[in-house]
Amino acid sequence: MKLPLYFISDVHFQMTNSNQEKLRRKKMYSLFKKIQNTGGTLIIGGDFFDFWYDYGYYIVPEYSDVFDELDKLNQSGINIHYVAGNHDYWDFGFFKKKFNAKFYKNDFKFKINGKSILVTHGDGVLARDKYYRVLKTFLRSRINIFLFKLLPAKLGCSLAKIVSQTDKHFDKKEYVNTEIIDELKIWSKPKLKNEYDTILIGHYHQNGIEKIDNKNLIFMGDWVTQFKVTEFDGQQWHQYTWKK
Repeated sequence: MKLPLYFISDVHFQMTNSNQEKLRRKKMYSLFKKIQNTGGTLIIGGDFFDFWYDYGYYIVPEYSDVFDELDKLNQSGINIHYVAGNHDYWDFGFFKKKFNAKFYKNDFKFKINGKSILVTHGDGVLARDKYYRVLKTFLRSRINIFLFKLLPAKLGCSLAKIVSQTDKHFDKKEYVNTEIIDELKIWSKPKLKNEYDTILIGHYHQNGIEKIDNKNLIFMGDWVTQFKVTEFDGQQWHQYTWKK
């Protein structure tokens, strides 16, 4: 895996061409340009798209430029690793075909420079998520995936727009929930003690790097309003807000 590693999560690109969406994409594409120029590896922590279902025959037209930019990264030699989120779990090979992404239905675990790293989207981790965990199992069952695919693609996308709650985050530039952070610290502590040197987690739109017994718990933030990038140069971890 080529260094540096760039991590982004919870981008939630939407099926719209609004001015707000155009601005968010412009900022992302300028980050892609930096990655192209410096080299390295891009790791996506889930929910890059607000909704994605791989119909095999239909591509949301509002996403075409995003896929083109990801393919430019791939063509420039940047490896892309993509962890499924709760909004974009349903890919069945398109990401691999279009921009050569390695797609992980569950967590992404790897070692680099002697360090063991876990990248997880994190949905369903909290105790309060018990009902969501049942729903998650239901939505990801083979039979329901099959049944959803029977819907006309445009209808499926329209339904996704209705149920998405991403818009509620657009006015929260620094969304801090200490209750969530504290519970995720408890969840991560045994994993950091026994398995990993660093855990990166998304989904909850928290950001920052927490030290736990000289290990790292990293909240990857989002690209809804925070524009957070986490970078690992092989020795040090850095997190910053992308301004361009």
